[in-house]
Amino acid sequence: MIRKNKKQEQFKLITDSSFPFAAKEAYNSLRTNLLYALSPTNGKIVAVTSSNAGEGKSTVSINLALTMASANVKVLLIDADLRRPTIHKKLRIDNSTGLSKFIVGFETMSDSLKRNVFTNLDVMTSGPIPPNPSELLGSENMRVFLQKASDYYDYIIIDTPPVNIVTDVAVMSDCISGVLLVTSYGNTTFEDVKKANITLEKVNAKLLGMVLAGVENKKSIYKKDSSSYYTSKK
Repeated sequence: MIRKNKKQEQFKLITDSSFPFAAKEAYNSLRTNLLYALSPTNGKIVAVTSSNAGEGKSTVSINLALTMASANVKVLLIDADLRRPTIHKKLRIDNSTGLSKFIVGFETMSDSLKRNVFTNLDVMTSGPIPPNPSELLGSENMRVFLQKASDYYDYIIIDTPPVNIVTDVAVMSDCISGVLLVTSYGNTTFEDVKKANITLEKVNAKLLGMVLAGVENKKSIYKKDSSSYYTSKK
């Protein structure tokens, strides 16, 4: 369980000196539990999602990737939220290249990757927002990319859109080892979680576990109304 007091205004990296000790230990525990849950032979790719928007999945994705990289393994963090990407903003890195351009063949994998953003951690940002996110994520090119990346990286963490809002996680279900569901303390309801679980079960996605996180909703770029996920202006 990872909790942040709602009075904590800004996103913090686990590498920051001011990052709370208890939260850091919670991420260490999450890493350990994930390693137990993943298959020893085919357990490299973890999709991180949430029930609804604004529940902290991107923050968890980044800090989980950093926590795993700190164990001296090679990690790739992918921003596959091609509708509302935030990883490039949180990490303050360029997003003019990335996943969307690579999947359609506009650039090479080498051009799309941001290497050694942190020690042992490479990042592929979303790239420009495409008109057809689900089609790209469910494409053969995406499948081949993840297979090739698995040969090089020990673990791949994928930040994906909320499962109760869009189908992106579902179309990737046969390419990933399992799903980590992020819930928001005081906001996510039992019905939200139940609906997410049903959706994942329908596509035979393995639910690896749930993370309870407290987030500052008022500063989130997401809106609770799911329609804003499609229509909000950039």
